[in-house]
Amino acid sequence: METTYDIIIIGSGLSGLICAYILSKEGYKVAVLEKNKQVGGCLQTFVRDRRIFDVGVHYIGGLEEGQSLDQYFKYLGIRDTLKLQRMDMDAFDTIGFEEDDTTYKMAQGHERFVDSLSQQFPKEHHALKKYSQAIQDICHKFPLYFLETNKAYPDTYKHLEINAQAEIASITSDPKLQAVLGGNNILYAGRGSATPFYLHAMVLNSYIESSWRCVDGGSQIARSLVKQLRKEGGTIFKQKEVDEFVFDGANIKAVQLTTGEKLTCKHVISSAHPQQLSRFVRNESGRLRKAYLNRIQGTKATSAIFSAHYTLKPNTVKYINSNYYHNKTDDVWNTIENNHKNWPSTYLALTPKTSGSPIYADSFSAMCYMDYDEVKDWGNSFNTVSNESPRGASYEAFKEEKASLLLDQLYKRFPELKGNIVNSYASTPLSFRDYIGCPTGSLYGFERNYQDPMRTALAVQTRIPNLRLTGQNVNIHGILGVTVSAVLACIGFVDREKLLTDIISAT
Repeated sequence: METTYDIIIIGSGLSGLICAYILSKEGYKVAVLEKNKQVGGCLQTFVRDRRIFDVGVHYIGGLEEGQSLDQYFKYLGIRDTLKLQRMDMDAFDTIGFEEDDTTYKMAQGHERFVDSLSQQFPKEHHALKKYSQAIQDICHKFPLYFLETNKAYPDTYKHLEINAQAEIASITSDPKLQAVLGGNNILYAGRGSATPFYLHAMVLNSYIESSWRCVDGGSQIARSLVKQLRKEGGTIFKQKEVDEFVFDGANIKAVQLTTGEKLTCKHVISSAHPQQLSRFVRNESGRLRKAYLNRIQGTKATSAIFSAHYTLKPNTVKYINSNYYHNKTDDVWNTIENNHKNWPSTYLALTPKTSGSPIYADSFSAMCYMDYDEVKDWGNSFNTVSNESPRGASYEAFKEEKASLLLDQLYKRFPELKGNIVNSYASTPLSFRDYIGCPTGSLYGFERNYQDPMRTALAVQTRIPNLRLTGQNVNIHGILGVTVSAVLACIGFVDREKLLTDIISAT
């Protein structure tokens, strides 16, 4: 094991791997440190009963020829390696409500999106066109979202201060259409009192452009990136957890691991959750201001998630090439607040796509909100490489009970599941905490709030001269969001114009 590098990258999630690839390609000697035995962060998959399940990436947007993520992936050299299936053109997402037999369809392509929903809301065609244009317009406020490299960022924050719920209500007065347009907001943990319109727009627009499933799981993205990284001379170390930074004056000179090993470096890029900085830096000499660390520690996290995964009997349940979002009521912007009294107040359900049968699904997955407090009694136990079930029988019973309650809800919309489930497997916020690294199991990191947009806007460059940050807490979550955050972290090591030109011209 070599011990001297130009740049050490903490965490092998998508942003960390992209940083490592870019910088290795540019001639830097780079090492990625991953505390788990599997790379990929939210790209990780797991196998139960020989079925593949995704941890966090259930579908991807913006991968049609010429779209932004397609171009980023071409530059990374992974676009042609991925096994993908395009989702239903007429309904990549369907939105449902408890006492409403109608399901509302979101189609791919802005024109189709407008025309499809206009069939269900014939009086709202103009409003839907206005909505479609509004989400595209605000996305253009972020130049790297559309790879508009010659466009400057706005010099005000006004576009960050628009409330999603209020903006949608200003576009259409139809309460059901308002609920439909916000009905899949579990994609970004939407809350009416907090969620900014730009976040809603950047997530939805990508899927409206084009929606895709990874065949046999999203971990293929990480595997392809690792292969590309190694071609460029980069190194990845698994099961290597960072303990603290070692300083020489103002700069980090080495990274100390929990194993006692020490790697020297010139620079560090951390894609770990920002709350880890308090441990890495151990701020005995004020290298990071207490106000900065307190802000990070005190920033509200997005809601945590409970996931249930059901393996199916062969050739019994048909594959569904769209996602289904269910809401107990039309009050979609308060599902997190209502979750404790009406669990699950909302859920996402889908059939993962495998390379097996083109007609039948071999598994079924669902996810819904869960407050971290529900599992805090087991909070002092941790999954490790050597201990896969450390929390005891009471925890397993809790998971089984919740998976069963969720299944009862799923039966109402998917009666074909009855009698065809072999086994169920559940993940709580503790699972996400241990494997993804978010302290309270939050899937999407910091909550963005339109009322105080700069509070969670962490800069890439920290006060420590040779420490930079990347990942979903720096930009936004999602495949495109963390890809952009990686590019931003690399600018400074690599000439901005050259890097962006290389991305745009990649084939």
